[in-house]
Amino acid sequence: MSRVGLAARALRLALNKAHADPTADYDAASSDYDTFFSPVMGLHSVEALDSVPVRPGDTVVELACGTGHLTAEIVRRLRGVGAVHAVDKSPGMLRVAREKVLPLAQDAPRLTVELAEGDMDSFIRSRPTGAADLVVVGWAICYTKPSRLLAQIERVLKPGGRVVVIETRADAHRALTERLEKIFAHDPSLLTGLIRVTLPKDAATVARWFVKAGLTVDIQREGAQSIPARTPEEAVEWVTRSGAAAGFKTAVDSGREQLVLDRLTAGLAELLAKEGRLDIRHTFVVVTGTKQADSIPARRRAADEGAPVV
Repeated sequence: MSRVGLAARALRLALNKAHADPTADYDAASSDYDTFFSPVMGLHSVEALDSVPVRPGDTVVELACGTGHLTAEIVRRLRGVGAVHAVDKSPGMLRVAREKVLPLAQDAPRLTVELAEGDMDSFIRSRPTGAADLVVVGWAICYTKPSRLLAQIERVLKPGGRVVVIETRADAHRALTERLEKIFAHDPSLLTGLIRVTLPKDAATVARWFVKAGLTVDIQREGAQSIPARTPEEAVEWVTRSGAAAGFKTAVDSGREQLVLDRLTAGLAELLAKEGRLDIRHTFVVVTGTKQADSIPARRRAADEGAPVV
């Protein structure tokens, strides 16, 4: 086993810009997402939404809407009046979201619902300055440069507008990630791409991102949820079919993907035999913030970056 070899492999991949794209994993998980992820973690998403007001007439921007679990909840809370502008990069996830969300707006002429396919950074830059009452980012800020994204969110918000972020913590699924690291350290050639994510250590980390972007932090809290897996096979199935392992497909040698999964299952079996149970926890953070004033920095950013201003 060579961690030095793994580090050298990772450096070489980074220099060659061999970055894994999580879109393929989310496409693959789209038909199972509401069977695996939403019933387990969706409750925490809704609780995060509960911490900010969604009022009839509001304009809400949702970044990385996935299968529309929160989007549908936002639409219901708008009660037929307002606007939802949502985006996701995965065509598969969006297909499920449209089937779920668009029927809710069919008989509501005073409600605008937009579900766009695209990159969340480009999407938020396209939004007009000072136009949103609320911006929601669920399980996705890790795929961006967080401070930069939040600076754009601050620009897009109206004075007094709110933002809520729920995100996986860096120590999530530790039993799985530690065993994957051992697998790749034993044979670094299995790794063909790097998964680029910025998972926060804790809620205080996300709060610092908020402050750097000019937002006032209102709530910051930690959470944890044990995934429903009693066997190694159930654990591997949950992370691969829930989207929790997004990026895996393009990070691993495509011809040996099953080999990695088999070794991961075997490693978890050893853990189960040693400890007598599997308790794999999905840790996460929730942070909310407010734009206190129509700030000069926000207007300057809009002008500098060519973003539309209202």
